[in-house]
Amino acid sequence: MSISVLAHAAALLLGAESPSHAKAPPESLVVPVMMYHHVREPGPGLADAASLRFAVSPVEFEKQLDYLQQNGYTTIDTRTLDCAMQTGEPLPPRSVMLTFDDGWETQFSIAYPSLKARGMVGVFFVHTGVIGEEPGNSMSWADVCRMQDDGMDIESHTVSHPSLPRLEPDALRSELTESRRILEAKLGKPVTALAYPFGDFAEREVEAAKAAGYRLAFSTEVGLVQRLDEPLEIHRTIVTFSDTTDDFAIKLNEHDGGRALLDYRPSITPAIRAARAQ
Repeated sequence: MSISVLAHAAALLLGAESPSHAKAPPESLVVPVMMYHHVREPGPGLADAASLRFAVSPVEFEKQLDYLQQNGYTTIDTRTLDCAMQTGEPLPPRSVMLTFDDGWETQFSIAYPSLKARGMVGVFFVHTGVIGEEPGNSMSWADVCRMQDDGMDIESHTVSHPSLPRLEPDALRSELTESRRILEAKLGKPVTALAYPFGDFAEREVEAAKAAGYRLAFSTEVGLVQRLDEPLEIHRTIVTFSDTTDDFAIKLNEHDGGRALLDYRPSITPAIRAARAQ
């Protein structure tokens, strides 16, 4: 037996692999995906500490957009991120994604004009069951279509915003496929991204999202690193009412999302996965 063969065998016994067979770690992108809900001042239905975790004042929102503009950030949509994750095409320098959940009316009346005035794009995840012909607490279909016409990215947040792991398989499938079908019919364009309601998901929901035709899906797991082999488990960082511009700047750059974990409940996804593994 040759010395090289003996050396290779010894390496295997020691748990090592030759360089030509070493498994490379999955590649990642480091891009902040910021998560918003309400953009409004406190008032009825938005006055306690818990609810303010899901709000940003219009004044602070304007400051955050100005910070991004002054520091050379480029807002991107889901198609740009999908292309980078699928093909390796580089993202614009200092890319950031601004996402808005639920389809609240103030996202149309306050957030969208602020984005448009700066030439920025926002990604709006709407659950179709609350979008009507006339605006109320939520946007109207006319609002949604107007935003898309002005370059905003409209994507799915299911039909009725349930916790997906609690659903039976048929109901899960319906929430994912019907929301996408309705949005595509209203908007006349492909809908390929999903935000999991409450951030709740595990392997079953990932497979259901893939089967429903989604290419990207967004969670509430915090941190900036998006693994290229997990396009249906994209991390986001919440922005809250108490965030100053300095806090916002920290969240834009924290790889592990430590600051954001103080503002949002830890994801229940690990618990779901553990329970299903038993």
